[in-house]
Formats: sequence, structure tokens, C-alpha cells
Amino acid sequence: MRGNWVVTAGLIMAAARLAPGAEPITASNWQRHPDIVEIRAIYEEIKQAESTGRLSKLQRTFEHCRSYEDTERVLYLDAQGAVRSYHFGGGSEDSAARHAHYYDRDGKLRSVFITAGAANGTQLEHRIYLSKDGTRLWEAQQRQGPGWTVPFQIPESELVKNPKQAFDGASQCPEVK
Repeated sequence: MRGNWVVTAGLIMAAARLAPGAEPITASNWQRHPDIVEIRAIYEEIKQAESTGRLSKLQRTFEHCRSYEDTERVLYLDAQGAVRSYHFGGGSEDSAARHAHYYDRDGKLRSVFITAGAANGTQLEHRIYLSKDGTRLWEAQQRQGPGWTVPFQIPESELVKNPKQAFDGASQCPEVK
């Protein structure tokens, strides 16, 4: 499907803990569902704070020495020192991916935005929305191009619940000083 965005919405609709009478999240309502609207507002607040310099930015850069090992890590902190977003990325000879994780004021992971691309022209955007308790509420993935082997579901182990630890963690590649 070269040149067209393919939307695969609802790759996962985990058994979200809905209050009695709460509307379930579906392919037709997910963009306006109150839970998703709340998460998107958190995302917009953080993006605005990042772009206007209201968050402190910490950054680490690494040499490329191994496929998909981080070459960059960026942590944004609010005035109280709470992590609001964590970004990291790396690649190989023919592809690269960038991950952005967004946290609410209580430090809970609420959304993940992954972009990736390959030398063959394939592009990917993958969004994950999480409840306050960490349950996956909704996932949406858009692909363009001939395709490549990217998982349709991002493993739970790739969701960074402790961004400070991930930022500070060791890398297999030398850090650029």
C-alpha cells in the first residue's frame, strides 16, 4: 500500500477497567473518548512545556556501536524534578526508531509515541494510551510504504515505567562527552 497511510486502530483494546456505565473505547469513538481526551491533554501540556522551555532538559548522547542501542536519551523534568517525558532512539544500517514516553504529574506513564523509518521508504507511527493504573486503553498504528518487520504490538517490556533509571542506565556503546 505504497503512499497510503494504513490505519490499524485498536490493535489492542486491553480489558480496560471501566466504571459501571462507562462507554468502552472503540474504533469509532477512541479519538473523542473521555479517557483518551484526558491523555491527549496531558501530552499537549507536556509538548507545550518542552517547546517553551518550561521543563529542564537533560541529554545523553552515545556513539553508534550496535543496532538499536540508544544513540540519544533525553529527559524533561518539571520545576519539582518530576519526569514529564523521556525520549530515546537508535537504529541500524537500514532503519531507525524514536520513542517518546509521556508521564502525568504523578509520574505515571500515560502515552507513548513511536516513530520509525526504513531505507526502503517505510514509515511508522505507533501510539499507545494508558490509564492511570498503567492498563493499555488503546493502540493505534499507521504505516506507509512497502513495509518491514516492525511488531504490531509493542511489548510491555519496552514501556518505560521508570524513566530516570532508564536515562541513567548503562549503555553498551560509549557515551559522547
